Amino acid sequence: MVKTLNEIYMEYVDKIDKDYKALVFNDTEVTFFGFVKRVDELARQLVRLGVREGTGVGYSLMNCADIMPLFFAISRLGAYAFPLFHAFPPSYKMTCYKNAEISLVITDTDLIEDMKKAGKEIGFEPDFAVLNESEQYETLWGDVSEPIDLGAYLVDIHKGDIPLMIGMSSGTTGIPKMVAMSQTNVGSEAIVMINFEKNNDKLTGIKDNCKMIAFPFSTSVVLTLFGTFFDHGTICLTDNMTPMNFLNMAQKCKASSFMSPPAFLESLLLLKEQHSFNLENVKMLECGMDFFSPSLARRMSELLPNFHVYAGGYGLVETCNVYMYKNMDIPNDNIQDTARYELSDMAENVIRVCDEHGNEVNEGEVGEIYVKGPNVVAGYMETPTKLKEAFPDGWLRTGDIARKVSDRVVYLLGRKKYFIKRGGKSVSPIAVQAEINKTEGIKDSAVVGVPHPLFGEMIWAFVVKEEGSDAGVKEIKQTCKKNLPYYMLPDQITFIDDIPKKSGVGKVDFDTIRNMGAEELRKITSN
Repeated sequence: MVKTLNEIYMEYVDKIDKDYKALVFNDTEVTFFGFVKRVDELARQLVRLGVREGTGVGYSLMNCADIMPLFFAISRLGAYAFPLFHAFPPSYKMTCYKNAEISLVITDTDLIEDMKKAGKEIGFEPDFAVLNESEQYETLWGDVSEPIDLGAYLVDIHKGDIPLMIGMSSGTTGIPKMVAMSQTNVGSEAIVMINFEKNNDKLTGIKDNCKMIAFPFSTSVVLTLFGTFFDHGTICLTDNMTPMNFLNMAQKCKASSFMSPPAFLESLLLLKEQHSFNLENVKMLECGMDFFSPSLARRMSELLPNFHVYAGGYGLVETCNVYMYKNMDIPNDNIQDTARYELSDMAENVIRVCDEHGNEVNEGEVGEIYVKGPNVVAGYMETPTKLKEAFPDGWLRTGDIARKVSDRVVYLLGRKKYFIKRGGKSVSPIAVQAEINKTEGIKDSAVVGVPHPLFGEMIWAFVVKEEGSDAGVKEIKQTCKKNLPYYMLPDQITFIDDIPKKSGVGKVDFDTIRNMGAEELRKITSN
């Protein structure tokens, strides 16, 4: 089922209940009628500022109610969007926008001057505008003062090969690369997420999901919310992302699910004994960006009394975010299967699990995931319309290692670059972490390979205990020996207070942890 995002949007506009609550931002509620009206207002404002088919529009914004309508307005005009997290350095943002041939930058009033200055320093001076009401800057606030026939500027909804969103990816090399997601790519992502949400609906029994969002809204995460939007759900978000305010708003919205990176859920657990919010409506947790451990599922059940469904998305920027997912009924499914993912039934993507020579492995064997289909971009770009590096025969090598279950199902084992080479054997840090986290009294762990003259790399586990736990090295090793072969057992175990995380969505910072192990090993061997 290959469609453009504009096709899906227009089909949706024609059939949805106009009075349903589409969006809640802080204390502001937006009906679907109000949402569509705002999309058209923003489209007219963009036309006034010179946006046409093929125009690049960059935006870097704090969470606000206009971000999703803005994206649809850009899409309807046949332009392309380049969202960047507002906290990125101005010089980085403006360099990205220059390379992506952006003509208009939309940002907040407290960011605009620094971004203008950074642009001048690299000889790049696009037009600027803000979303909020302003007398000092060009603004997209409200509707245009002079009539504009919007129909004269809207792109053909069936036009699928034009760029719609620009994203930055480090790929498997760690070097930032630009990708251009087309109307068809993003439309396929929307179909994946619609199917994802419908499967969640079956498990939770929720008719109209009210989803509390803990991701930065002005990034490509907006793509993962299409499922909620097109599945008659309500998107709830706030500009105050402190854990206490998040829970407060979840109570006010009567949220039925949380969408969050796992690291943010850890911050909510710190408030378990400090709040009195009623969270009994929350039945589901949806996560992405990092692995969701069975340990975290158990501990979230203590915070959310009716939580019983976990849903996870897996993908990369090159696949327009999500192309595989999992839906798990916690009481009835194996809680250890949080790394088991499958392809969407509705999208036309295909996968292979291949060895280092590109040959497909048998079921039960381990290899690298290759993916092909309408989600996958054409390749890495020199400009949004000029291809620099195509994917061979349309297949993207993801850099993710998995065990093949079937042609549609895999167990994720981690990034190829973080696999540990110990004594000639490849070891998945995620598999070792999963066993460590089964130990009673263990809250979390991170496993890395640390260079060692004898082993090549030694398996070093950094472990966080639950409060009051007396679990030690002996208990962890006894747990690991039950299911791990000898060459996957941790060589060294270090107890720490917290797992180092990266800024942003809080992915585990494996590079920092590896350096911690190397430094500790240096101290040991120098004594």
